[in-house]
Amino acid sequence: MRDLVLRVRCTEEERFAWLRKARAQERSLSDYARHLLSGEPMQRRARPPEVDPILLAAVGRAGNNLNQIARAINTDRKAGRAIDLIAVRTLLMAMDRQLAEIVAEHSR
Repeated sequence: MRDLVLRVRCTEEERFAWLRKARAQERSLSDYARHLLSGEPMQRRARPPEVDPILLAAVGRAGNNLNQIARAINTDRKAGRAIDLIAVRTLLMAMDRQLAEIVAEHSR
């Protein structure tokens, strides 16, 4: 866990040049500076795979729905109301089926 901060004074031009060099290496300025200061070789990061924006939006909506279900359950629990676990399970199973269909549709 890196929890210490190293501050360096520089001009605006120096900062811009350093940021440009870091971006050219597809790194943050912190990663780039750490590499230069330590003298250790910089390892290439694997690029994340390209994801269809429609798929990403659908998964995001499902995540939002899941958060709403969790919030409702927590609100009911704190208020002392009974939670219909069968209804919750039914909703979750329906979401699981829908997500599986969405992923299958975009995997073709």
